[in-house]
Amino acid sequence: MARDAHDDQEQRALRAIEAITAGADVGDEAFRLANEFTDRHTSRFGAWLKRRRRR
Repeated sequence: MARDAHDDQEQRALRAIEAITAGADVGDEAFRLANEFTDRHTSRFGAWLKRRRRR
């Protein structure tokens, strides 16, 4: 599963680079990637906390 997540992240980054090359706003694309990264790690951390509280 970790490899799948890495592949998905890589594909999103490649799409962002393609969009920037096609004229998209660099700041907007970077902001979107950063938000996805933060959301993904926040949810992982939340799940970890829930598991810890159950013990």
